Amino acid sequence: MPDYVRELREFRVHPAAGFASRAASAPHAASTGTGPPLVWDVQRRFRLQASLHSLTGPVPAPCRSQPRIVALIAAHNEAAGIAHAIGSLQAQSWPPDEIVVVADNCTDPTGALSLLHGVSVFHTAGNAARKAGALNQALRHILGSLEEDDFVLAMDADSVLSRDWIRQAVRAIGSGKCEAACGAFHGMGGCGLVGQLQRNEYTRYARMVRRRSEVPVLSGTGTLFRVSALLHVAWERGYLLPGVQGEFYRTDSITEDNEITLALKALGYRCLCPLGCDTLTEVMPTWRDLFRQRLRWQTGALTDLRAYGLTGVTAPYWARQAGIYSAFAASLVVAGIIGASLARHLGVNLAWSAAILSITLAERLWTVRRGGPRAVLLALAVLPEMGYDMFRLLYFFRSLHDAARRRQASWNHVVRNVSNGAPDLRSPV
Repeated sequence: MPDYVRELREFRVHPAAGFASRAASAPHAASTGTGPPLVWDVQRRFRLQASLHSLTGPVPAPCRSQPRIVALIAAHNEAAGIAHAIGSLQAQSWPPDEIVVVADNCTDPTGALSLLHGVSVFHTAGNAARKAGALNQALRHILGSLEEDDFVLAMDADSVLSRDWIRQAVRAIGSGKCEAACGAFHGMGGCGLVGQLQRNEYTRYARMVRRRSEVPVLSGTGTLFRVSALLHVAWERGYLLPGVQGEFYRTDSITEDNEITLALKALGYRCLCPLGCDTLTEVMPTWRDLFRQRLRWQTGALTDLRAYGLTGVTAPYWARQAGIYSAFAASLVVAGIIGASLARHLGVNLAWSAAILSITLAERLWTVRRGGPRAVLLALAVLPEMGYDMFRLLYFFRSLHDAARRRQASWNHVVRNVSNGAPDLRSPV
């Protein structure tokens, strides 16, 4: 028997050996914390599997009626809501085989509360790369026990999945339509006007995602990956993809969900948002928190695009960014023209203004109708959402300025006090 066949069979028989990358011994890997020593090289694994398949056919996999699913819940001081995230997984119509709470530098009882709910807890070691680094450490520990047709679900601790989320996502990937599937996210209740404005925005975004052939971003609130796709991403880092070889999530990115979407698409994989995959996620409680969150999102998106350059995959993303900034610029020009016109000739053409306003109002009402009565009433008021658009203009142009100067936005983590009660889980849809 050839050596490479024997090595691969031994790997199959002893999956707990896991896999590693050459980056495991690099200074970068040490700085982000890789946990116990890793013993498998991604390229070697792919090469051996290809060689074995050409000579003897595929290696017989363990007899299983269905693929394994491991859920990773990324958590940093999430004691207030971790029970709801775990509960949404345990209540799935197709529950995961294992639930692992990835407790990253927690100083609250997130880990202890997770154990009380009957799930595993993985504590990161020396992680300084935020959520991306935490997930990388956890993935290096669990992927050795999974087959390439198994699945990994990565979700945030402040999110709750709909009951059929996993079943619909597995069905979409299993049918060959995609290699990764995410959910359409909606905002949890509460937080007054700023919370409702975010819920309206999320409702419109969910509608847009459902109408597209591919999702623009695999939301960090919940995404299901095929293991083989994650392994492919890890190997191509530093070659076809930006980053350090062996990283699943690129630790240099502050928007890891957006970046891994670009990585998968660059490798030819499709990313979908199947029907039935709906996610509830927390909304920012204050305008300050919202500004910092959106500044990070937009700055990260621009930085990721710069890292990938202009390609066939990124061209639609560049075009979308150009369209957004052009629309904001046009809005400012129009506002200036209107202001100058009113300064010269004070007066309003009621018929023309009413016609334009009615078109805008009809579009806003139609696109949030699934958000419930409060969403419709807020859209009907017009002025609050107009003010919200001006607020969005501020962080979009601030992000453009920061990205041009290569300035990273800070991560804004909102810690909620357990004593303040559970988050409002009422669904707007």
